[in-house]
Amino acid sequence: MQDIREGLSNLQASLKKRQHLSGQIIEIASGYLEHEQLTQLKVAQTRQDMGQMIALAQSFPQLRADSTCQQLMQQLESLEDDILKRREAYNRRVKLYNSYRNAFPVVLVAQKLSFDIVSYFDNDDAKFDLQAQSFERDDSVALQQLIGSSKRAMGQAANQAVKNLSHGVAQIRQYAGEKYAEGKSAPPGSEPPPVGPTPGSAPPAGPAVTGEAPETTAPAPESHDRHGPA
Repeated sequence: MQDIREGLSNLQASLKKRQHLSGQIIEIASGYLEHEQLTQLKVAQTRQDMGQMIALAQSFPQLRADSTCQQLMQQLESLEDDILKRREAYNRRVKLYNSYRNAFPVVLVAQKLSFDIVSYFDNDDAKFDLQAQSFERDDSVALQQLIGSSKRAMGQAANQAVKNLSHGVAQIRQYAGEKYAEGKSAPPGSEPPPVGPTPGSAPPAGPAVTGEAPETTAPAPESHDRHGPA
């Protein structure tokens, strides 16, 4: 943006100088030319067509013979070349700026700061002066406002995050307290559930059952000594 302002300032200076030089030529011509001839020069000056104005002035012998008028026309020709170069440089800067300004995400910040698209150089002095006024505002004020609003938004977001975190911690503590209270309120002497097969599980394996009677062993007979003790 600063490059565009510098280019704009240079163009303004050149345009003012052109207006001054062409006015001096008209003033000199008014002492030599008839009203109709002078009107032709003034029309060319109004249209900002310095090439036509110089060509008309050179067509009048009285002006060709005036050394001061010749010097002014030479200066005006040189100035026109300078204006052409500055206009081309200015339009190049405007093109680069507009391309950068419209790119994402720069366009979001540009809209916040009211950085509008810049128009190319126009030979119409009224339009050019109006465009020049748009560059006179202080962008630092808008930038400070944007930074201030961003800081406030970040502060509000941080405060809300802290509140949400505190609320979550409080809920966790409340839940943990309720669980602890449930454990303390269990009746004394309560036994833990019996250890064994759970309902629906198969019973433990035992001896195999068959259709035959179990085999028994008869007791040994007692021995009787018929002769008795000796």
